[in-house]
Amino acid sequence: MKPIERITIYLQFKSIAPYSFERKIRLSNGYVSKQLKHNGSVGSDILIRICEHYPDLNILWVLTGTGSMILEPDDAATEPQVDEYVMQYEAHNTKLKTLEEDLERMTYRIRDKDKIIGLYEFMLNNKNHATTVGETR
Repeated sequence: MKPIERITIYLQFKSIAPYSFERKIRLSNGYVSKQLKHNGSVGSDILIRICEHYPDLNILWVLTGTGSMILEPDDAATEPQVDEYVMQYEAHNTKLKTLEEDLERMTYRIRDKDKIIGLYEFMLNNKNHATTVGETR
């Protein structure tokens, strides 16, 4: 899992909209979704801004996935909630990636079938055209 995915987990866990996050740390609109979509990386300057504005987020966890997501939990129940949330996110993310791969395979199959249908239509139209031309002679 990449740091941008862990940041997304944190945002979802804290119910922070990506737009609010981007504005607060002075990122361009859509930065988070673009990085997620392209499996991008997060620069050190952005990590520094995250540390400044979200002190409860464990940057070591963001970078490596080790340790707790939240620093200094308010109560003892927070840690199990975080762990469960991360596990659920990972499971859903795995399912989503599988579905995206399936969709891509299906799209290729549909394109191939469309090409085959197009060839059959072309052959059928040429056969009908040849028969019509032969009949008029």
